[in-house]
Amino acid sequence: MVSLCPQVEVCTGGQSPCALDGSADEITRRVSLAIKALQRNKTIRHLYDYTWIMAAIGDGIVEGMGSFGSPQKFIDYLKSIGVERVPSRSTISTWHSRFCGRFPNWEFIDTHNPQEISRRKSVVNQFRNALNKLRDSEN
Repeated sequence: MVSLCPQVEVCTGGQSPCALDGSADEITRRVSLAIKALQRNKTIRHLYDYTWIMAAIGDGIVEGMGSFGSPQKFIDYLKSIGVERVPSRSTISTWHSRFCGRFPNWEFIDTHNPQEISRRKSVVNQFRNALNKLRDSEN
């Protein structure tokens, strides 16, 4: 089977996520609170929606945070920040292979439905907005 969008593994060069505009602990706290807000308002409808967050972090939407070298590292991170219901490694891997490009210009190979594409990107936009709101409320 030919893949239209090759799967790319994003790596940090062996480094953990680091902080540029706050400590690693502060960024982790904000990420945890932002994800909990998305769960509360039902933005995250499916476990595979965490794929969009992982990919967007890899694309640099969280200032001061590196990317994850594998789906398992992202899952371990989610568990470490208190996310109780997390996707499996195979879920993230499967869904990560269904798009290519860099956020917000992702191209999806599994759907051409504009509402679904918008919903997926909205998960990331709402995640980023929640992070920004938390950061701004602290300043």
